[in-house]
Amino acid sequence: MSTHISIIRYLSAIIITIAMGFHAAGIVPWNSILQLLGAAGWVYSAYKTRDKALMLNFASQFFVIIPTLIYIYF
Repeated sequence: MSTHISIIRYLSAIIITIAMGFHAAGIVPWNSILQLLGAAGWVYSAYKTRDKALMLNFASQFFVIIPTLIYIYF
């Protein structure tokens, strides 16, 4: 695995951890926005490494979070 993929994975993991803290503190919608950003990093790294399980796990979050945000705020 290349160095830039490792960096993206670590940054994405940190971003998702911060998003969980925001969620626990009730800081919305920033928790969801950070979650999407972290998930995007994981989807990118999963695509580059051809890891279908990771891609399925994190790509599916877009289909849950985005429609929910649209429903809540519009």
